[in-house]
Amino acid sequence: MKSPGQISAILPSLAFWAWCALLSYPMIAQKVNLADPGDAPLIPLFSVAIWQATGLFLFLVTVFLANYDRLSSTFGRMNPAQLAILAVILISLGLQLHGDEPATLLGIGYTCLVLVTALGLATLWTMTAADLEACTRIASLVFCLFGIVAIAILGWPQGRNVGSIQPNLFATPLLAAFILSQFSPSRLGIVVRILCIGMIALVSSRFALLGCICAVLTHELTFNPLSPWKIPVVIVAFAAGMLFWPQIATVLALDDTSRDLSSGLSGRDVYWQHTLAAIADQPLGIGFKRGLSDASGHNGYLKTLLEFGVGGGALIIVFVGCNIVLAGIEAIGSWGKTLQQRRFASARFAGLLSLAIGAFFQPQLLSLGDAFAVSFLFLLFKPRMSPTFVQGVRARATSQPMQLV
Repeated sequence: MKSPGQISAILPSLAFWAWCALLSYPMIAQKVNLADPGDAPLIPLFSVAIWQATGLFLFLVTVFLANYDRLSSTFGRMNPAQLAILAVILISLGLQLHGDEPATLLGIGYTCLVLVTALGLATLWTMTAADLEACTRIASLVFCLFGIVAIAILGWPQGRNVGSIQPNLFATPLLAAFILSQFSPSRLGIVVRILCIGMIALVSSRFALLGCICAVLTHELTFNPLSPWKIPVVIVAFAAGMLFWPQIATVLALDDTSRDLSSGLSGRDVYWQHTLAAIADQPLGIGFKRGLSDASGHNGYLKTLLEFGVGGGALIIVFVGCNIVLAGIEAIGSWGKTLQQRRFASARFAGLLSLAIGAFFQPQLLSLGDAFAVSFLFLLFKPRMSPTFVQGVRARATSQPMQLV
């Protein structure tokens, strides 16, 4: 029989897996009616948002009930850059005081919710290393299976779309799966990464492909850069790149005018111009989640500047960069760390760097409604873990008294 400490470690993982599923799988039903693909979708877009909100609510309730004793210590162990991001978001509540009352209340609710969610995701890092590894491994499998199930139900991609799911929407959970799979050394993680990058290439989602390449290279360069087997792998990869360069150039083309307006630099630069004009009109910001879709720029950094203002948005971007640098320093400095701790540090840095690059081509940097933003929040708000704190977590998980060293 499992102890209360062990149950409290399992429940947050179960809730996180359920949230991952509700962030992705409803898109399959929303996009096509299997009985008649030309008919109305099985569920409207609003219902997809309801499923996503349900997953978030389930996760937050479970985490705060299971980890209530860790909330204050988790918050207290955030670094100054993480706390600064939360402070800017909190101060931005004042930007919501405009427009009609429902929009104002909704904006205030979203702003408060992203703060609570960041703290809830941060508590996942207080699990034991084995529990955290299992949590990320199964979450990556959940996201990977989304792509497999979508193709199985909706058919092979036609014109890059899977059914009617836009390529980047299809690829976003797969990129999250690729990143989370790097926390585990298991063979399952290798299979997940191969499947994910294959499905991403199938729909030619360039931001996700670049993200996967960046994640795997960063992880390998920081985790065990002096491993002798990597030399022949680099040689083979270079030779394959030279041999298949025409195919690679086709998949990774960043200025393909044959694609639609929402794809590649050939279209996004038009969106970026509209967003820059909106920022010039509202330099103080319009409030989190108050930006119109056509003014978001399809760029997470530009939308951050639009929503939080030039000053507040710039501070968030700078402090995000500081956290990425700190994650890189942690990944490179391996002295005194176990193999698992080094792997976690490398996987986190690789994921943050990959998502930071992907944010140039994603509509939001901070959000709660897609796998990209949820993965980013999870990786961004990792608290500092001292040996005594980790030992206390292990003691609670096994219901054993903590012994201080």
